[in-house]
Amino acid sequence: MKDCHWEPSEQQDQIASLDELRQKCPVAKSEMLGHAVLTHSDVRSVIEDHETFSNAAGSHLSVPNGMDPPEHGIFREVIEPYFKADRLRNFEPTCRQIAQDIIGRITPNTALDVVSKIAKPFALHIQCAFLGWPESLTDTLGEWLEANQQAIVNNDRATLKQKADEFEALIHQQLDVRRQSNTAKDDNTYRLMHETVTVNGEKRCLRDEEIVSILRNWTAGEVGTIAAAIGSIFYFFAENPLVAEQIRNGDLSTDDAVDEILRIDPPLISNRRRATKDTEISGCPVKRGEKVTVLWASANRDESVFSKADTFSPEQNKANNLLYGRGIHICPGAPLARMELRIFTEELLKHFEEFEITDEPKRANYPSGGFRDLFMKLG
Repeated sequence: MKDCHWEPSEQQDQIASLDELRQKCPVAKSEMLGHAVLTHSDVRSVIEDHETFSNAAGSHLSVPNGMDPPEHGIFREVIEPYFKADRLRNFEPTCRQIAQDIIGRITPNTALDVVSKIAKPFALHIQCAFLGWPESLTDTLGEWLEANQQAIVNNDRATLKQKADEFEALIHQQLDVRRQSNTAKDDNTYRLMHETVTVNGEKRCLRDEEIVSILRNWTAGEVGTIAAAIGSIFYFFAENPLVAEQIRNGDLSTDDAVDEILRIDPPLISNRRRATKDTEISGCPVKRGEKVTVLWASANRDESVFSKADTFSPEQNKANNLLYGRGIHICPGAPLARMELRIFTEELLKHFEEFEITDEPKRANYPSGGFRDLFMKLG
């Protein structure tokens, strides 16, 4: 497979790099990613075949993301109610207040980095509120996420282990606070501690390591992608003021518009799988046990499905948009993410009509999407 090699750590603009690579081959070889799957059709074939491509691809417990049936379904049933409409309705006023508070900090017509000053604080505050964690933890959680992400970029296993231990300690602290209080607040962390599962015929409470894993997925995964998504929304409005005006005037569904913006400029780059048997992807041999990485950031820009990757066309593209995945592992938190992004976008467009990029944007490095920094003036 000549010229079909891709290492994300070497790329300055990973989206442009993937667009170029996809023209050469459907599957690239990568030391970090194993078999990197680039096309929409191949990504779908992988994610919809959980028997051949296992989600149990990591060395650590991941509930339920890193599980296969039937275990996956057992634990997924536990977490899906947290994202049902009634619970989200109850959370919506808090979400809107946080959006208003964060956006209210913006000084009009003054350049600021919307990633560090707006996107990341919103994502951190909204996630702490969703979990019932104190606001004082936002800085700690933000620092942890930055360090953990850098360790992933550097493939620094020692630091990754250290960060995993630190996060586990942080979770245990929150669990202990609730266990030791006679008046524990009925928040999502408290509820999770009292969930039960039936595994191998035995009904039991979730174990601490399972709770830690779920909360890690809800924080490390959600905070990073929400922050990246907001950065991409800011950038898109600067480049496409007409779309911002259509949303503001109610001529365009906010949900559909945001989904399409994030198809074009994806906040989540990839997910891992592992082959359970010898197989192939578009003629590329894949041996049992080998790593397979589905690249959402490439599949969602595949010209064979979306015509021109950068053309904004929500109605035409929504049926094939893989923003939240597909199949049994479709993102259970999609309703929460959509609500958060819809509310943020609505509040942003209430306050500002003009979005001006003031400096050359810097793209984020793998495994993050969006921007590392994005300086703008809003008016």
